[in-house]
Amino acid sequence: MRKGKRLKSRRKLSGKGFINDFSDRLTANFQKEIRKSELWDKMVAEFGKKRAGEIVRECKAELKPGMVGDGSWDRTNDIS
Repeated sequence: MRKGKRLKSRRKLSGKGFINDFSDRLTANFQKEIRKSELWDKMVAEFGKKRAGEIVRECKAELKPGMVGDGSWDRTNDIS
């Protein structure tokens, strides 16, 4: 069995593809940036540190396969 086929079969068994892995990394980066922002301080002041952490953990990045940008290179319009 060649290396590519072996790795592909392992990915199928793990159930984690590129989209899921990328989504997890994007989620982690997004949550980290929220904790560094001014919004985090406001959330802690309003809800407390424990509840603010729970709210941030609920924020998930979701990628849909086949999403295509409009070609304008304006990233805000390319994200749905």
